[in-house]
Amino acid sequence: MSSTMYGSMSLTNFVVAGTVRFGIVAMDRGTVVADIADIQQALDMANGAGEILGLFADDVYHEERANAVTAAFNSRISAADSAAAGSGGAVSGASGSRTSGDQFAPFMGTLRTASGLSDYMDTVSLFSNVLIVIFTIAMSIVLWNAGLTGSLRRYGEFGIRLAVGERKSHVYGTLLAESVMIGVAGSLLGTAAGVGGAFYMQAHGIDIGSIMNESRMMIPNVIRAEVTSSTYTIGFLPGLIATLTGTAISGLGIYRRRTSELFKELGT
Repeated sequence: MSSTMYGSMSLTNFVVAGTVRFGIVAMDRGTVVADIADIQQALDMANGAGEILGLFADDVYHEERANAVTAAFNSRISAADSAAAGSGGAVSGASGSRTSGDQFAPFMGTLRTASGLSDYMDTVSLFSNVLIVIFTIAMSIVLWNAGLTGSLRRYGEFGIRLAVGERKSHVYGTLLAESVMIGVAGSLLGTAAGVGGAFYMQAHGIDIGSIMNESRMMIPNVIRAEVTSSTYTIGFLPGLIATLTGTAISGLGIYRRRTSELFKELGT
């Protein structure tokens, strides 16, 4: 039983001919695929449709582009309604609300406004950002600790260099230069490995359907990654900055070394 286009109730029997698997548990359970002509007859909406879905050519939702397309379309419909009615009826594409007097006038909405997915999209974006921040901080701490430990173990070497007359600033500068070279090389290798895995997930994905059997969330069974320009930045900068920071902090001990104590340290 469902409501028709004009508000009345309709009861129609359909024959199930088979099943379709979309790869999303929530859609697999509740979605029905039927001939549009039969649905139009059942809902008393000949030559009409309640909703038409539009997708970008790359199958990725671009919110800014969607907002621009929506605003342009609704503005044209608003202008046409105003010209036909001779009044100021308008459709606001920016706010996602319709103020036209014709309830059957076409209206375009973005994925966020038209489908009521605003909270869901905000939640997914929040969790994604939180996971990225946590992972970046964790890896930065590990790399920082590695740089710190490596510099502390080289205090004997620094003592020898200071004992033969090398300036503390020069020792500290060469230590930072080494850290930059190591950080750049390590970050390049790590970014290449990480982006390679991301490209694989972008092309093939990871199937998590076995753990989504009881889920009601509209999440695809195959998780995919998207490689963007920020992917390279997130992969490269934390490794370089963390390594350099750890070395810079540990290297400050060079300036606290007293020349009078170097020979005693070297003798032991």
